[in-house]
Amino acid sequence: MIPIKRPKLAMDEDSSTWVERLKAELENLKGEIEAIDMRKSPATKNESITYRPTYRAVLSRRNYLVKQTLGSGSYSKVKLAYYLEGDPTKWAVKIIDRSKAPKDFQARFLPRELSIWPKLRHPNIIRMVEMFEDDHRVYMILEYAENGDVLRYIQKTGAIKDALARIWIRQVCDAVRYLHEQNISHRDLKLENLLLESAYNIKICDFGFVKDNCTDELSKTYCGSKSYAAPEILRGEPYDPKKADIWAIGVILYIFITGKMPFDESKGNHGVLEEQRKLNFPWHKFRNVTSEKQLQGSARYTHHSRYGMDEKRPEGRRYRRKEYGRT
Repeated sequence: MIPIKRPKLAMDEDSSTWVERLKAELENLKGEIEAIDMRKSPATKNESITYRPTYRAVLSRRNYLVKQTLGSGSYSKVKLAYYLEGDPTKWAVKIIDRSKAPKDFQARFLPRELSIWPKLRHPNIIRMVEMFEDDHRVYMILEYAENGDVLRYIQKTGAIKDALARIWIRQVCDAVRYLHEQNISHRDLKLENLLLESAYNIKICDFGFVKDNCTDELSKTYCGSKSYAAPEILRGEPYDPKKADIWAIGVILYIFITGKMPFDESKGNHGVLEEQRKLNFPWHKFRNVTSEKQLQGSARYTHHSRYGMDEKRPEGRRYRRKEYGRT
């Protein structure tokens, strides 16, 4: 496992007792099992039950003590875990259940995620530091972002101040530029996939739809969230995945500034496409964050004329780390 430096817990008497309790809990979980198959013999009427270790048992044998759920989907979940070898540290563990995950996802998308994500090294991208699997599940050990995602932050606070929007959109752009320079596109940029670490810096996560070799051909996989989808995706046309990322960044910035979505999905694809074509945005609200030219360049209806990341660099000075934070 690739180590990442994290603050050590103060090892006074109370914390030592707490750590010992965690370790005892870890030991108890190592033998935890769950039933996966039950069969009854027609002749003897006896039941035969097949068991397997639970995901908690699998992780505990690697010194990860699983605690609460951070998020969940139809075939995956993300758990908070303490790594208890040496001083305890917090990690996020993404667990994919192979029995529930679609075959197409396991054949096409999951291998890309497991191949590309561990190689990424950028301060605004969540790191995958370890991956392993058994016959039933895939486990990804990820950096833990303790302040949740940006969607929940904005749902709680509403539109954010211009100074914070300027910081956050620069961090998003820096991370996406890093990806695009390596010919990688994310294809699922949205507030839920922007996490906030302890100092409220943004870190992009979830590379389930990641694509490399982007310049070879247009993408024909219509993935990601409809709310952030570029016009060409809604029209069902082959698209440039990097330009689709740029469109999603424009949507993200709009939400930062206004606290609401830019397009009305209740109107259906045709209505949304018409709104995307007109782009009746309150452009004046963005002047303190980025130039109108840059924002309009990222939101151009046709991807051929839409800015690429080399043309989209948010203006203004860089901010020191301690200035990142709350509104």
